[in-house]
Amino acid sequence: MNIKFYGARDMSSGWYLKEIEEFFRRWDEKIHEPDLNTILELYNVKKYMDAGMQHPDWTDEQFWGYQNQCKTIPQILGRYFSGISNVNLQELCKKVDWDYADDFWQLFCDYKVYQRISQEVFGLIMEADGNVVWYVLVHKELAVIFGSVIAEHLVKNSYTAEKLLDQFVAARDRSQTLFFPKQFTPEMREQALWDYVSREDANPNYLQLLEQSQSSVEFSIPDRLKLKARRQKEMVQEKMFAGSAGFSYGVEISFKSIPDESVQEEYREEDHISAYAYSREWLESNQDYPTLLNNFIYLFAYVDLCFRCTFLSLPAELGVLERVLGVKGRRDYITGSHFNIKRMRALLQMAAYRNELWRLHIQIEDIIQWFFETYLKEEFGAEGFTCTPPTPGTTYIEKCKLLASATDGVLKQYSLFSEDGKVDRELLEMSSKPVFFRDVPSFIANKYAYVNSKEIRQEMYLLFSDQSLLHYTKKTRSTYQTLPQMLQSVEMYKEDFAHFQKDALDWLIERGSVQIGESGRLQINKARVILLRDMYYHEVICPSYYDGACRQQLESFVESKEICYESTLFSKPEQDYLNYILNRSEFSNGLDLRNKYIHDTCPLDENIQLQDYMELLKIMVLIMIKINEEFCLKERKMER
Repeated sequence: MNIKFYGARDMSSGWYLKEIEEFFRRWDEKIHEPDLNTILELYNVKKYMDAGMQHPDWTDEQFWGYQNQCKTIPQILGRYFSGISNVNLQELCKKVDWDYADDFWQLFCDYKVYQRISQEVFGLIMEADGNVVWYVLVHKELAVIFGSVIAEHLVKNSYTAEKLLDQFVAARDRSQTLFFPKQFTPEMREQALWDYVSREDANPNYLQLLEQSQSSVEFSIPDRLKLKARRQKEMVQEKMFAGSAGFSYGVEISFKSIPDESVQEEYREEDHISAYAYSREWLESNQDYPTLLNNFIYLFAYVDLCFRCTFLSLPAELGVLERVLGVKGRRDYITGSHFNIKRMRALLQMAAYRNELWRLHIQIEDIIQWFFETYLKEEFGAEGFTCTPPTPGTTYIEKCKLLASATDGVLKQYSLFSEDGKVDRELLEMSSKPVFFRDVPSFIANKYAYVNSKEIRQEMYLLFSDQSLLHYTKKTRSTYQTLPQMLQSVEMYKEDFAHFQKDALDWLIERGSVQIGESGRLQINKARVILLRDMYYHEVICPSYYDGACRQQLESFVESKEICYESTLFSKPEQDYLNYILNRSEFSNGLDLRNKYIHDTCPLDENIQLQDYMELLKIMVLIMIKINEEFCLKERKMER
């Protein structure tokens, strides 16, 4: 196997360093009339030596000897590449091993071989191997010198569309930027995309990416092309899954007679359904508006104990494969199966609850109006709030338009009240600006806390990530999912961890999240770990719900500037979720519900309209819960 340098931290380095020792042992044989791939291997050997990488078995004298021998490598490379010309380039390109292709074109540029190569020969090389162009475009000088012939090739290359999407739209590691030549015009780029969406073998992941993409100055994507991509994606997926049983999961929501409890939950293994049944007796016995609203908190769990929204997407809930597989846009709201289930459950809860209230002759829209116009005034003395939700006789299109508009209206009113202590109607009527969720303020100082350092993120990763190297030991095997869980359950000592784990463990001890007891047993710093766990799984901490040792630890984090405070009505994860559902200002794959209905570009399918209305009702209820929390926290603070 060829020696290949993938970076100083790559796990293959140890193995390749042993191969390098054998390479130097055969040095005279290797450099005697070397072939092209040996030349490229020499280049990689030099990379290891330049990086100062030394195998543990080598003596210092041995290492210095290898470094001295490497001083002759640039001369050997220069002599070889000076002999490349139009005459032999095509034949040499056929001989390059695939793992050395990037090295060949790097040296092709370093030794300015392109000065001796004609446009015609360069075009023939790309025509012979369609993958060559992607190595070529890493080098800007080649894109400039051979721009015309490269552009001609790109029009015909079957991977051009995917590479364009990778470059300008996809959320991928772009450590190697591709320099598309100026001769590859916007019209040619667009045509490559049109050709791609017409192919039966088009990748549905790229089709979806194209469908959800937004145009930019450098990369224009017409709406007609997006629509074509959507239709082609649906057709390709239909063919892919035809006759395939696949894997399904779902949520079931019902109201039925449950006399002794308010809710029953079960998971049906046979059809992967999470079923929730709610008590009709409970609902019929508690029809007052405050309780009916509290059901969203305590029965449906729209928020957790810290009043954080529970149906948004969180990085910690993504599975390993969901994080790495698929093609994601750089401005996508990243979702996974866990989010899909939560969204499904919250929507079905809303739809079923609305139907049950209808059966009791109660309109959820009336409860919304009562909250803003009566409850806030009577409970907190907050006057001036108004809300005009949809009435029973309106269509679902009208309901969605009215509720989307009402959502903006109540947030503007709340913003004015938080600033002035009242809702000045005349001032409200003068404002036609859209609502930005990040700008809606809070009554409460330091309402939310966020990570503000790389060290805290690394600490959380080692403690809680399913990819952490510390949650598995030979002593415990795979019993525990996180390091804190392990240390709280089993007597663990430093010697129970492998050599490769020691540095990370020592770092956690230095940070203070892991402590060494008198007997040498490893323990967790409970206050610190509780806060870091809360932050890891929710992306935000709510200081108002912490006191004692945890609050002191939080203040210590803030003092060291590793965590910072902000005061807004919605936390950042909630802001992202609202932007995903209601617009596309932040996320290219946003549902854009508010804009679709306000600008009358919504779907005409009534089933979709009904689902969208449930989404908008869900958002309005979340806003009500968050505003109510604000007034309650403010009142509690005044009582202290």
